[in-house]
Amino acid sequence: PVNGHKKVMEEFAPYLVESIAEQQQQQEPATGGYVPMHIIISSHASLGAVYFMQILREEWRQHLLTRDQSPVTGNKSLNDIGVRITAWGTTVITARKTSGTSVNVLTVRKVVDFCTVPSVPDAAESSQWNQEETLQPTLNLATSMGELIGNGHNLCTALFGPRFKCREGGLLAISLSNLNPQNHLGIVLGNMSRMDPPQPPPPPPEFEQKIADTATSQWYQGQNITPNVGRLMEEALDRERLDIAKALDIDVRNIYEHFSWSFHVPIETPVMDNDDGEALSMKMRPLSVSEMNQQMHHYLQNDVLGPASPDSRYVLEDVPYGLVLTVILGRLVDRPAILHEAGIKIISAMYGRDFMVENELLQGLGLVHGDILPSLEKWRDMAYSDVYMISDRCDHGVGTLSNYEDLTLEMSLLVEENYGR
Repeated sequence: PVNGHKKVMEEFAPYLVESIAEQQQQQEPATGGYVPMHIIISSHASLGAVYFMQILREEWRQHLLTRDQSPVTGNKSLNDIGVRITAWGTTVITARKTSGTSVNVLTVRKVVDFCTVPSVPDAAESSQWNQEETLQPTLNLATSMGELIGNGHNLCTALFGPRFKCREGGLLAISLSNLNPQNHLGIVLGNMSRMDPPQPPPPPPEFEQKIADTATSQWYQGQNITPNVGRLMEEALDRERLDIAKALDIDVRNIYEHFSWSFHVPIETPVMDNDDGEALSMKMRPLSVSEMNQQMHHYLQNDVLGPASPDSRYVLEDVPYGLVLTVILGRLVDRPAILHEAGIKIISAMYGRDFMVENELLQGLGLVHGDILPSLEKWRDMAYSDVYMISDRCDHGVGTLSNYEDLTLEMSLLVEENYGR
């Protein structure tokens, strides 16, 4: 889960840099150098790729210093040695663990959004995907290993098949193309009593009759996306996210594409004649989110079991690491995500904790320092590049987001000052 990414990145970085250094020493100039290093984050959130690159650069700098080499002039920079990070907007599969040695794969997604950093904005990788040819391989078998690993689209296709679409907008597009946080918010708000059934209290001394167990049985989340829950997801939460993406001028999927590409459910259905129940020829209407989920449950039978405990990633991961960034970006471009923010506050009240301050990746990027907050242009730079550092004072894991209101106010002032919004 994303709430463990920061710790994993920090512990993984020294070993990765050591491996890079060993490959650099062993490279043979006649063969054109060693194979670049490529990391895939599945799935990505909260600009984690930028944070990981920041840690790798620092580890590389320390590596050079221990060998009496200047981080500026000694050997190669981290960019020169070919480290790339590909970020996915979601996972390739939806699955549930069934035992210590098995999982139940419910669906293999038709399309997975991705981007690779560092990269040039809207680079040529984005043209390597064709929706009409999703199932057709695009690899040249003669591609060298270095070219394969250096190209995010080719690498992901070789490993997981032709299902990857490069999103214009870099990491911001990938962050806003991950619909799980907003969708899980709607599911959690509509089904918290199913996630958190009360346990029977101790019986009074004179009470001898056995108390019935009030714990609920397993429940399916798609089946319980009712018309009202679906309306919250599609007409309210998704609209806020799309408005933010439009203000940022980035390309993201909508909620209907998400369910169709993830669970192979159609986006449209024939218009039915109310009198005889027959489909009216050539007339189609869009399915609502609730209707798409009912088709998944009743006909496709790839519905997903809902959380059986309040200690679910739907809350502990998606709220601080998904919804919080959406709220910050909305404030940044003057498109406030009112319902996203209200959802964070409601969930925080339910759990008795402040999820607004629990995003360790944003803390690690230095967003706790109000005087050095990035402008909108800097956010866009971060979406494509691995070289942006907010400040040398931003030590890993230092600070909290307790000054969240000051943070968002400062960001709004920066945008107004620099862009007149």
